[in-house]
Amino acid sequence: MLTLILADAELELIPQKIWGHPAVVAYTKRRKKKARICLLDATYHHSAMRNLEDGGRRGRPDIVHFFLLLALDSILNQEGGLRVAVHTRNDEIIEVNPETRLPKHYERFVGLIESLYDMGAVPSKKDPLLEIRYGVRLKDYIDEIREDEEIIAMSPSGEKRQLGRIFPKKGDYIVIIGGFPEGDYRSPVYEIADRSVSIYDGMLKVWTVVSEVIGDYERLG
Repeated sequence: MLTLILADAELELIPQKIWGHPAVVAYTKRRKKKARICLLDATYHHSAMRNLEDGGRRGRPDIVHFFLLLALDSILNQEGGLRVAVHTRNDEIIEVNPETRLPKHYERFVGLIESLYDMGAVPSKKDPLLEIRYGVRLKDYIDEIREDEEIIAMSPSGEKRQLGRIFPKKGDYIVIIGGFPEGDYRSPVYEIADRSVSIYDGMLKVWTVVSEVIGDYERLG
């Protein structure tokens, strides 16, 4: 089994501090929704985000969307060999049923995640495909789910490994991938992981890393 965790993902509702900013007011008026139940999105709120700490990396639900689409549509997931979760900058854990079929359209995905924040689970708490838990640090979540898996953190500063050699042998692994567009992990990922691995000398997009990690694991047979 391969467990993929998107860590420190820049997924959050619009912070109260910028509810009154013109860019946010215009956005929420167009969508006919209150700011408190809308996702922060750098595409629409970048001018308002200058007033936020770490404003240059926040508001990226698109990264979560790409990550989940790639992971859930993979052959590995279809064959029952993948577990997926998202950890956010605010220490929320989104647990994902492997049978989830996400909307391909980005705006529909945004609406789904906003419903998740509003209701705690979608489509229902009785039979959830996505469920959110609050106040769960990454380390605590991994301690909760870990049995004897090796934990690997993907990082451009990690040990250089050629493609096809991320995993030393067939087995169970937990792989942590950063869910942010720039910078480094906010959580103590390098303390949590058994080792960190790099597959390229420069920065890679999250979806590229996900594809390569799943592909390498599938090639173990």
